[in-house]
Amino acid sequence: MVSPDNQNAAPNPNRAKVSASEVKLRRILRDAPQDLWLETIRRTRSDAHNSLIYWMLSQPECDFAIAAHAFYRSNPAAQLDNPKPLPLRPSASNLFALVLINWDTGFFRTHKLKVEAVDVHPRVLAGVQERMLGHPRGSLPFNIPKQLLTPNGGTPAYIPPNMSPDDAIHLWPIFADLGLQVPDTAPGMKRRLEQAKGLLKKVGIGYN
Repeated sequence: MVSPDNQNAAPNPNRAKVSASEVKLRRILRDAPQDLWLETIRRTRSDAHNSLIYWMLSQPECDFAIAAHAFYRSNPAAQLDNPKPLPLRPSASNLFALVLINWDTGFFRTHKLKVEAVDVHPRVLAGVQERMLGHPRGSLPFNIPKQLLTPNGGTPAYIPPNMSPDDAIHLWPIFADLGLQVPDTAPGMKRRLEQAKGLLKKVGIGYN
């Protein structure tokens, strides 16, 4: 297992500082169902969120669907086109290696959530499967488990309204501050008014 969650260790000048909002979100996720974890990774936008994903993948409770999402966002096709040995301690920029190393140490065996197209697009999955056919068994410097190549099973994630980052007062500010995908306006009256104005404008009533 590769564990980055070591806030009591001596300062490391080479380690990126974790923002206060990310620390808050990690604490919330610790007590949240895996459905919210999957919802969170689906709202990440870019490599700027890799430290959060790295943390999620390093927790023993992390569901397989979250690992599958992270694995396929790491461009595994490119890794198969130019295969290299995995580093012993991958950084947050190498989610491909982190998923495979943690799998080999027993992680991601809980698979309650469904891997959907938003996590693994069928075209991307087919491309990886096709590339795997071009590599004889045992010829790669890493092992991709068959579960990641055929990510079936599980039930769709369920997020109740009080846990939706779009609408939960305690979640929206954190997600917005981190740049995770949420509406631009905080939940409440202002957003409802903006939505009403947008609807009126759409139907051509009262706004030009």
